[in-house]
Amino acid sequence: MKTDLFVIGGGPAGHAAAVRAAKRGMSVMLAERDKVGGTCLNRGCIPTKFLLHSSALFASRKDWARLGVVAENVTYDESAVYLGKENVVSALRGGIESLLGAAGVTVVRAHARIAGEREIVADGERVTAEYVLVAAGSRPAPLPVPGAEEHALCSDGVLAAPINSDEVVIVGGGVVGCELACYFAETGRKVAVLEAADRLLPMLSKDISVRLAAALRRQGVAVECSARVTRIEENFAEFAAKDREMRRAPGRTVITVGRRAATEELGLDSVGLTPGQPLCTDGYMRTSLPWLYAAGDARKGVQLAHYASASAINAVEHMCGTGEYIDLSVVPSLIYTHPEIAVVGDPARGVKSGRFMLGANGKSMINGSNEGFIRVFCDETGKLVASEAMGGGVTELAGETALAIRCGLTARDVASTVHAHPTLYESVAEACEDIFGLATNKK
Repeated sequence: MKTDLFVIGGGPAGHAAAVRAAKRGMSVMLAERDKVGGTCLNRGCIPTKFLLHSSALFASRKDWARLGVVAENVTYDESAVYLGKENVVSALRGGIESLLGAAGVTVVRAHARIAGEREIVADGERVTAEYVLVAAGSRPAPLPVPGAEEHALCSDGVLAAPINSDEVVIVGGGVVGCELACYFAETGRKVAVLEAADRLLPMLSKDISVRLAAALRRQGVAVECSARVTRIEENFAEFAAKDREMRRAPGRTVITVGRRAATEELGLDSVGLTPGQPLCTDGYMRTSLPWLYAAGDARKGVQLAHYASASAINAVEHMCGTGEYIDLSVVPSLIYTHPEIAVVGDPARGVKSGRFMLGANGKSMINGSNEGFIRVFCDETGKLVASEAMGGGVTELAGETALAIRCGLTARDVASTVHAHPTLYESVAEACEDIFGLATNKK
């Protein structure tokens, strides 16, 4: 059997590549041994955000009286929430399957592995492909401490079914850990976050880390940084605190210490590559082998669903020689904690910055989420190079700043564009005006 492109994995990278390739006139086969949609749809982005939307709504009951809404004995049915989550996931999964079918992609429901140069074995069939794209995704990274494998859950387990525990210990203060901390706290659990680094979200600015830690503590979350977990039992996690004293955090333990590329069983050794490691590629997602490409979490680099899809499309465009590429230099990074966080570009590149506090934004005040800020950064020519924001709904601001940065717009370009009122996004213009000391709502 022959095909132009064989895709291993049906997640954001895999199905985006398959559909684009089919639309470019290529014959395409895609192998997925689990469910299309990958981690993002089935065990990551979508289910997590559904749970967080639900818990935020439940937590907002404290603010209902201010809005004239009076309700007593409001309860949280977690079984119903998980059912609703699965309904959304199933509907989106069905949409992806329909897209693949409509594009003419042959979907193989089986594990696939590379068996040699341009050779794939899937479901007992040997396929020869002009190109192969590895989009096998990633899986939660383990924590090598006693008791972790026996007693702890990973994010996959948390999203599969409700946790039957009133106390939760989250090991890892990265994106997933902080998002789950919000969910558990807002649904009434006692939560502790143990982070090995000296602050939460260490890849972001210290300002954001400090503000998020404070927000979590206001929700009742115990935050322990510089904490090294040494043992996990059924009802507690033991750790060495910053002062080196051994302590115990009570509760069911959830491990969120990152993800690793799922490349162990792909037969990479048959073509001289190392199994179990993320694949290294050039800017076109091509590996050291001219016929083999990689995109998404299986590739070394950014682990974000939207980056995975874009990079996979670029791989296909390179195979086809169209010269049409998505610009991967500006990638929004969004965190759906409460408050939300949105970062675009590299703030370290900025020589000037402007800030606007959301407490002065009318829409934020109406929504009761008037804490937070947006900060924009520009270079010496005035061009925007980055933005960071924290507050209710700020993930929706990333689109404007990403477009402005990618198109080389200056802070004056954005500030001189009429922004509708009352909206959250008018805060972007205010932040740009602040660079010149002209922000309307800043004393």
